Amino acid sequence: MLLGLLIGAALPLRAQTGPSDASANQGPITVKAEALSRRADDLHDAVASPSRDAYSIHDQAAGFFDVLQRETPLVRPKPHFMDRERVDGHVGTVDGMIETAQRRWDHYKMKTADVPPAELDGAIAYARDLREQKRADFDQTGQMPENQMGVFRYAKAKLEGGMVELNARMALMAARIGEAFTYATLVHEAAHARARAAGRLSPEHVIDGEVEAYRVQYLWLKVVDPSMDRLIVLHVTLSIYLKQHPADRVTAQAISYVSHLIDLYDTGGEETKLREYVKKLGYEEGDHDHDGGANPAATPLRA
Repeated sequence: MLLGLLIGAALPLRAQTGPSDASANQGPITVKAEALSRRADDLHDAVASPSRDAYSIHDQAAGFFDVLQRETPLVRPKPHFMDRERVDGHVGTVDGMIETAQRRWDHYKMKTADVPPAELDGAIAYARDLREQKRADFDQTGQMPENQMGVFRYAKAKLEGGMVELNARMALMAARIGEAFTYATLVHEAAHARARAAGRLSPEHVIDGEVEAYRVQYLWLKVVDPSMDRLIVLHVTLSIYLKQHPADRVTAQAISYVSHLIDLYDTGGEETKLREYVKKLGYEEGDHDHDGGANPAATPLRA
């Protein structure tokens, strides 16, 4: 009898301590994303089903959200490794930009299952032709505004001819960001030259011309940097370097140029967004040289 009393006295103690100790050792109740998705699909099906009444749907929804509040979704995101542009620090040249671009373009065409954009293909070929004709080079005057990366100068009275000039600072900027990205301006200006030869470019339709050229430039960025990782890494890396060397004007301008390319990338190449982007940069109708309007020094960095 005494043994029975002792066992009976011990039972309540187990009931009080056992479950609380067990729950203290358990972590949060987790649920996989796949299971959560299935439950949500079942609830969607219930709502859409004509055979389910409002009361049964309400009960299922209440159960779904009650369980959801007691569980923690188990999320295991796929690792994402940032892609870095290989920059070896050499000073850029127009020929180097063209050769680098051609290698990357040829590689892109071999590996992609999509049809390469015809407008980009044409501009890349035209940039090479311009260089061979000695119609593409760095500005030799030293008078191009710092915020103007390139210009296509042409004669109003004829479609043929015209000269593409790049800001001479682009040679030094290539040492910071690589020739593949400085080529973005060259292909932009080559798109202008190609459009002029085809009769599409005129001072009366500057906005349309810039939209076309910036779309080609955007398409090039998608080739060289499909995820925009390389631009982001360049921007962060250069910004850290500039904090340590605040007097480095080349790095400061390289950051501005990368920021400009990121803003262009964010348009997604969409017509409406490109048009807004061009107008925000201050381009105006009547700009004969496509060099940024009447007062380029008062505008953001372009091309």
